[in-house]
Amino acid sequence: MKFSLFYPVSLGSPDTKPLGSGLLGLDAGLYGRAVAELREQAVRADETGWTSLMMAEHHFEVEGYHVTPNPLLLNVHLAAHTKRLRHGQMGLVLPNWNPLRLAEDIAVADHLTGGRLDIGLSRGYQARSVGVLAQHVGASSAGAEATDARNRRVFEEWFDVMRRSWTEDLWSREGEFIQVPPAGLPWAHPISTRLGAGVADGQVAQLATVPKPVQLPHPPVFTTVTKSAASIEWAAKVGSSIVTLATGDDVVHGIFQSYADAAAKHGRTVRPGEYRPEGGVALCRLVAVAETHEEAWESARQSLAFMGDWLGEFGFFEAWRLPGQEGPVPRTLEQLVEAGMLLVGTPDEVGEQVQRLQDEFGLEYLVFIACAGAVEHRRMLDTIGLFGEHVIPAFQPVPVA
Repeated sequence: MKFSLFYPVSLGSPDTKPLGSGLLGLDAGLYGRAVAELREQAVRADETGWTSLMMAEHHFEVEGYHVTPNPLLLNVHLAAHTKRLRHGQMGLVLPNWNPLRLAEDIAVADHLTGGRLDIGLSRGYQARSVGVLAQHVGASSAGAEATDARNRRVFEEWFDVMRRSWTEDLWSREGEFIQVPPAGLPWAHPISTRLGAGVADGQVAQLATVPKPVQLPHPPVFTTVTKSAASIEWAAKVGSSIVTLATGDDVVHGIFQSYADAAAKHGRTVRPGEYRPEGGVALCRLVAVAETHEEAWESARQSLAFMGDWLGEFGFFEAWRLPGQEGPVPRTLEQLVEAGMLLVGTPDEVGEQVQRLQDEFGLEYLVFIACAGAVEHRRMLDTIGLFGEHVIPAFQPVPVA
């Protein structure tokens, strides 16, 4: 079984400057401290058997909750300090980027991490960043539904451009939002003409993006979903693994079965609950581990400064509504535990909770949200170390003598 960490990279300092106490994103000293602590936590994860460490792309969060404008740079930095841990994103917001440039950056990062890169992709859910950075593809003025549909078309076209960049040599493509290469672009260099570098009649007729990734055809791809049928269908078609925060046994079973059914339509056999680098499923949860149940509960309580106060405003707790529950969903630890979103306790207690998930869903991959910056650094090290030392080994194959 694989276990990964998913970091927001918050700049809070629970002892002196807790999240929500000011515009912490402006404090360069807090950012430096967050990166140093992240590096130490990544090394602990590397040493204790975790699979990977992922981060999300967020911009302009002057409040300090998500200070990760370029996860790829942090991926490369942390890879230089770890030996076996993989590094990725959950995810890169495709509409924010030029897809050719992002394909190049990912390929370079794959080389710099020694082929330990995963690719997480997202359509983006925060208007403040997508609305500003995605101006290059325009915006729909026909209402939220039309804007969402346009965002999805951009996302899917951008991924197709990126995949061609990694897997094809010289190519061209004319799409709804981008033409590669644009018509009439002059390039009369004699060496390009002699080598057949996509030049015809003194113009650029085809492009090749370089370098190609270390991992072929490209690094493993992940995308987050709740229950979106369109997202599940797209992921199954292109071979992206889905990561869901959904809770409720019937809901999770339905999502996993939907992915398996969609993959079968595209010629791939994936068992519900199965993970493969070429596309499968993973479950996302929150975790807090300590030597005592009381200490673990305090670590979980600290995480609410991020999970409840910040993410809660974006509707995340709606995914953890209990059957028959009416009114606003309480942003409490009790709600998270009862919904099955939070795994909390000693290593033995959390190990039992992981075992239930594996038994119920045939699960092979768990991604845990790591609320560093809201939770004290020493508590994060405890969660990572204790889980890695005592829980992960119980879910690894027994070596054959």
